[in-house]
Amino acid sequence: MLDKEKLLSHLHNEEDRFLGDFILDKANKILKRKSIESTNFLNPYQRKVALGIVKQISGINYLTEGGYKKAERKRIVLFKNYLFPDHIDSHITMLQIDGNFDFKSLNHKDYLGAILSLGIKREMIGDILVHDDFAQIIVANELSDFIKLKFKRVNEVPIELSEIEKDKIEIPTKNTKNIPTTVASMRLDAVASAGFGDSRNKISRDIKNNRVKLNFRYVNDPAYEVEVEDLISIRHRGRVEIAERRGFSNRGRIKLLLIRYT
Repeated sequence: MLDKEKLLSHLHNEEDRFLGDFILDKANKILKRKSIESTNFLNPYQRKVALGIVKQISGINYLTEGGYKKAERKRIVLFKNYLFPDHIDSHITMLQIDGNFDFKSLNHKDYLGAILSLGIKREMIGDILVHDDFAQIIVANELSDFIKLKFKRVNEVPIELSEIEKDKIEIPTKNTKNIPTTVASMRLDAVASAGFGDSRNKISRDIKNNRVKLNFRYVNDPAYEVEVEDLISIRHRGRVEIAERRGFSNRGRIKLLLIRYT
């Protein structure tokens, strides 16, 4: 048996501990039965937590699958270390959604809502890539047949599903806006205020009410220090990346380049 307390001793957040327990349960199955196990789709922060545990366990190897290299949501596939990653069957399926979208513009929320309405949990769905006249969705392999059978409409628009290979994945062009700005400090509320164009008081309230994520994890302290390459997100508002730190202004304020993704 794995030493649970030792392997999870660095995790203090309840959600992180729950994820850690899940990983250790999978690892024990592999070590006992020589099986191949996979996680649900995890965001980058969750993968960091999970892999921090996996890398401490002797005898287990892993790979990550999201459909394409820069996928945000990926599954971690765990297996005995004598197996070759190239010989492990894929645990994801890529589907293309086609329909007559000429008169109905659909967004990420529309596609996600439609598939969740089938009773599928969010963690079984990977990235959803939305284009003007089609969309592509990455799903857990074990649910692909059910989805192909039941998924018939998105916002009242009839659709057709087809399974595609990885080389057919098309990544949408992101709408971005460069925001050169200055801030008094690298506090989360100060940088988020500059990036989203809201007052610092409003952003502080949002942070305290768990509406703001930093690197895919809720942070409820407005004074939390952020760094270059950090990603700040607010639901339905988009994301702000801290792209560059450019020294100081004549007034001693910190000069930043932020990138707003909408």
